[in-house]
Amino acid sequence: MRRIIVCFFIFIISIAGLYAQKLNVSVKIQADHLTEEERNELEGFNQKIEDYYNNFDYIEDEFEYDVNCNVHIIIETVQQKTFEKIYRAQFLISSESGENFYDKLWEFPYDKNRSLGHAQGQFDPIAQFLDYYALVVLAGELDTNGYLLGNALYEEAMNIVNQALLSKYARGWTQRKEYLLKITDIRTRPLREVKPQFFEALYLLDEGKYDQALKLAEKTLAGIKKVYDVQPNNWYLQMFFSAHYRDLANLFDGKNDQLEELIQMDGKHRETYREKKR
Repeated sequence: MRRIIVCFFIFIISIAGLYAQKLNVSVKIQADHLTEEERNELEGFNQKIEDYYNNFDYIEDEFEYDVNCNVHIIIETVQQKTFEKIYRAQFLISSESGENFYDKLWEFPYDKNRSLGHAQGQFDPIAQFLDYYALVVLAGELDTNGYLLGNALYEEAMNIVNQALLSKYARGWTQRKEYLLKITDIRTRPLREVKPQFFEALYLLDEGKYDQALKLAEKTLAGIKKVYDVQPNNWYLQMFFSAHYRDLANLFDGKNDQLEELIQMDGKHRETYREKKR
């Protein structure tokens, strides 16, 4: 069903130049290492984050197209510093299309009595952090719908990074900048360019149109090979493999030559590819 929506969505873009997406986020917070009193201070924080994401349109001219995501936040410590309580956490966000990010160092002040909003201006270490990951997930999602459609959102995310690096909450933002630079690097582009063909191939496979799916899958494989040949350990390519190795195996079911190429490039999942050999 998702691919039916996306195919129509691509058509809308082609005739109107409009595209937008809305996040549908579910948030889980884990704070096992905190005291009961400290955990009580976080009561309702997950709902605030869900509302922050789900009640905001990150792209104008919205076409109704929800991007479902799961967020898992692990609160590790909380310390009182001058007039602020500084929380240290790990942050994981994953989308249905495989835009999955793990951030091991998020530091932010939090007061349960303070609202969380999308105000512009002064840097907010919670709001801008959440915005950053919303933008990189949506940018990756847009890439699945058309040629490098995520570029504008990646640029917005970089603007947040540059603002964060000048703030007093700069810790962790160098790594987030590296994420963006790796995704938008010229060496990663061939993978981003073939993402629409990959997801269309999955749709065709679900529809039983195997020959058409295979043609698009082969274009996807060619893009993957371009990235691998230049940079075998490309971080975004490895993330793509981790999210979609089963999909790739299904697309090339019985195609031994292509499966062998995937085994060579993605040895971590070689057994899954081998199971599809005939």
